[in-house]
Amino acid sequence: MRGAVRGLLALLAAGLLLPALYLATALVLGLVPANAGFRSAPDGIPVYVRTNGVHAELVLQTRAAGVDWTTDHPASDMRALAEPLPWIAFGWGDAEFFATTPTWSDLRISTALAALSGRGEGAMHVEYLARPGAHPGRELWLTADQHARLVDYIRGSFQRDAKGRPRRLAAPGYFASDAFYAAGPRYSLWVTSNEWVRRGLQTAGVRVPLWAPFDAALFFQLRGL
Repeated sequence: MRGAVRGLLALLAAGLLLPALYLATALVLGLVPANAGFRSAPDGIPVYVRTNGVHAELVLQTRAAGVDWTTDHPASDMRALAEPLPWIAFGWGDAEFFATTPTWSDLRISTALAALSGRGEGAMHVEYLARPGAHPGRELWLTADQHARLVDYIRGSFQRDAKGRPRRLAAPGYFASDAFYAAGPRYSLWVTSNEWVRRGLQTAGVRVPLWAPFDAALFFQLRGL
């Protein structure tokens, strides 16, 4: 009996230990900056990092520095958009989660666990915006080279068809101005939507944490930029 009790206690401790280690690792790596010397370029190209409190996204100008996002994401791809808007947001995540969870009230534990398992396909949520400040966020100013690297990172996340176009998914958008596209990699405990944003910003040379499964670490490192 004592052995069984000790075994049960060990299992309970292990069940608490793994989440604790995950959170502790996220905290420690969130405090350590990559690209610590980054400074916003005073005359650069504006980019926003916004969050809904859980999920961060990258927001860029629709047309800037020789980049025209409407080529890959025409207004006709969106649910009901007459013409592209001045800004465009990119949020990466799990395809099934995106399709079945339009609001947090629709969240099911089974959907979240399936996403964290790493078995689902990745997807990109693309949304045209009239202005980038609909959610809390941080404005950054990038040089032309930094902006180009961020653009290449975003473009490289999309899965493309035989003609080289981003492959649009059948899942309807949440609003009149958005759509979903097939994208990589796969969502997991280690590669979350916020980590996808972090990797893109790191590629561009922006100061970010070494790992950011949660958005708090991102915005901690972006403060004051």
